[in-house]
Amino acid sequence: MPTGAVAQAAVTEHFGKYLVIVAVVFNAILCFIGTRFSVDITSNIVIVIEVIILTIGLYGARSRISEPAIRVVAVTVGLTVALRFINSGLDLKILHDLAIMYVFYELGTLASVPQGTRLLGVLMAIVIPLGCFEAFMPTQFGALFDVWSYYVEKGVLAATVTNYANTTEFISGTRGGQLARTFFPSIFGEQRFSSVFLEPVSMGNFAVIAFAWVLSVRTSGRWVTAALIGLAAFCAVLGDSRFAFVCWAMMLALRATPLYRSRFVLFCLPAGAALGLLLAGSLHELPGVVPTIMSDDFPGRLLFSGRLLNYWHWPQWFALAPSQVYTSDTGYAYAINNLGLPLALFLLAVFAAKVPRTPEGASMKAMLTVFMAASLCIGANMFTIKTAALLWFLYGCADSVPQSLGRLARPGHRPVPTTPAHAVG
Repeated sequence: MPTGAVAQAAVTEHFGKYLVIVAVVFNAILCFIGTRFSVDITSNIVIVIEVIILTIGLYGARSRISEPAIRVVAVTVGLTVALRFINSGLDLKILHDLAIMYVFYELGTLASVPQGTRLLGVLMAIVIPLGCFEAFMPTQFGALFDVWSYYVEKGVLAATVTNYANTTEFISGTRGGQLARTFFPSIFGEQRFSSVFLEPVSMGNFAVIAFAWVLSVRTSGRWVTAALIGLAAFCAVLGDSRFAFVCWAMMLALRATPLYRSRFVLFCLPAGAALGLLLAGSLHELPGVVPTIMSDDFPGRLLFSGRLLNYWHWPQWFALAPSQVYTSDTGYAYAINNLGLPLALFLLAVFAAKVPRTPEGASMKAMLTVFMAASLCIGANMFTIKTAALLWFLYGCADSVPQSLGRLARPGHRPVPTTPAHAVG
């Protein structure tokens, strides 16, 4: 390969990694600026920055855009915009969420597995020290990062919401009840920590993503693997994320079987989870009662999601009318009510049917599907760019092929099968 081409390939390989780091940390930087310099950080500022990140990412991944991808994007955008004319409550932010997935996956395919491992190491070096600072020096952390005020200014928290704890942390920084913290309350007290993510839920999701990566790829040695698992577990403990450890167990269970290579199984996991929620909601139906979160715990969130889906009529299922109840705390409702069930199932089928390029890509795809199926039961947090950029970039890294294979790395060429045809599903 000519020297200039080698240099360009090296720049491209690192480009996505740096953009992911920006996507992960920019909210914390804005929070710091707003706290220390009394600058009002509105949602418009955040939107502009995210659009800039996605535009830069799309430019960097332009060589990976294929004709089939253009057709899928055209169908998705066309149908969603058309539905918006019928349903004024449809949130076009769903297109932004889908763009994060596609753009960062394609950026990841321009990188490599070692790049993905190094990226995780860099992020651990940022997340854990800041998380420890938040845990052991909460007053000083709050003086630098007033997370509560940041989210009020963004409009995520209404200004009328009472800050009962009178702290600078996010509203989910503490749980109610006597057993507010599950892991090591004698050391950490009741508070849940979120580090650079500002929200404990995203801290737990970061731990899940790191574990999915370790399950899917071979790192440079056993010590690196053990260190990543240990650091991911520590992140889950800091965020007091019970969801993270439950998701770890589900990932291990699927990865231990050959079913993780089945495209049919991967399609059924999210679809089956949504169907299970709907069934649970119908079994706990309260006629005439609007669905609400009756208990703010995992079973309570699941029941709320199921009751909301059961509460809908057909216009809500086909995105022809807005949901009668907010959907931000239930990911399946958020996706279906803004895409419509047919389009949501179509996009899920496109994802599930994609043939992985590498064994690592097949495993990471399966782990991503487990995370998706579980996370959407209790919220739409998997769509936030803080963790979604990392998740889809790592999937792309795992599914990348060496640049030396050239022809196989270009869009439009059928990838080399990595598993027997009968094992793919």
